[in-house]
Amino acid sequence: MEKTSTWEELIFDLIKNDILRSRTCKIYDRQARLLPKDPHEVCPCGRLVRRHSFDGISLQSKAANDRNYAWTPPESVTHVSSIAVPLTVFGRLKPTDCKFIRLDAQTDMGCVYNLLLGDCGRKKPALILSVYGGAKYFTMTEKLEKEIIRGIIDAATTAGKYIS
Repeated sequence: MEKTSTWEELIFDLIKNDILRSRTCKIYDRQARLLPKDPHEVCPCGRLVRRHSFDGISLQSKAANDRNYAWTPPESVTHVSSIAVPLTVFGRLKPTDCKFIRLDAQTDMGCVYNLLLGDCGRKKPALILSVYGGAKYFTMTEKLEKEIIRGIIDAATTAGKYIS
């Protein structure tokens, strides 16, 4: 019987071969979060400025280096204001053991398909859930968060079952 790789082993192999990447905003960098003018300032990517973790030269830093003190961030995030970075966001959710991965939206879908087949032992997965977000920074109550999670779990547990 052929040994199957774990979810993590499959992903590490694709990372090692530079096949899977993630993408992050490069409007602000890690330094921006140290001296925020407003701790609630929101980046066009939807995250708080103080939550950015980009380590390279951000658009803000480049403008400062060019002595462009009138610089303002772009109104929206584009391919130019984001950058491909090594994949670091993946794993399993406790207690359900659901697997997750955050990929660049431009990732080759053939690669994603092969990852899913490799994880499912060459059988079709019963459910693939894709969640998009980040257009706006928002907070939610604990009750609402639990309700959303409960809805996702309900969708996952009824996958492949006929519901009338």
